[in-house]
Amino acid sequence: MVLKDEDLLVRAREQDKDALDELFSRYLNQAYAIAFNMCSGDHEQAQDITQESFLKVLRNINRFKGESEFSTWLYRIIYNTYLDGRKKRLKLANIFSFWRIKKDKDGFGKEMLDDMPDKNENKNPLNVLQTKHFDQEIQKALHLLPEKQRNVFQLKVLNEMSIKEIAKITGSAEGTVKSHLFRATRALQKTLSDWKK
Repeated sequence: MVLKDEDLLVRAREQDKDALDELFSRYLNQAYAIAFNMCSGDHEQAQDITQESFLKVLRNINRFKGESEFSTWLYRIIYNTYLDGRKKRLKLANIFSFWRIKKDKDGFGKEMLDDMPDKNENKNPLNVLQTKHFDQEIQKALHLLPEKQRNVFQLKVLNEMSIKEIAKITGSAEGTVKSHLFRATRALQKTLSDWKK
């Protein structure tokens, strides 16, 4: 019998390690995917954020009142952990002016899709090259967006979340989320207009 998240939470609060393991394993991949997208494909940073977020869940599990889905609460923790980490990195960058985040020749981080396995290895090499170049252009276009627009777009498009979920995760009104999504989509369409066939 598969237990609901609520049942696992009750057991986890009673120090049931198996319940906690089951709860974490249910959301590990999605949690990592969200962190990965926010970090623009930086594996190490995504792993750090995911790990730190699960530690925060563990420390605060008794404070979770169940006013939202467990997954929404977890994703909000990931989002806030990412924002907190970003603030710390910016502060360090200002203190140590010689410290820089590793970037490629164009000034952007490693492409998000670069290490993902190619499901069709028999593609025409020209198609592979064009796809890789398009992926790079998407990443550059995403980096040009304001952070809130980029995060909302990634949560909606890459993580397939609803407007309501995104509003809860980001602590924004649904109308604000829709506005960010609309502006991000319009900006990306404009930036990538040369790729339209």
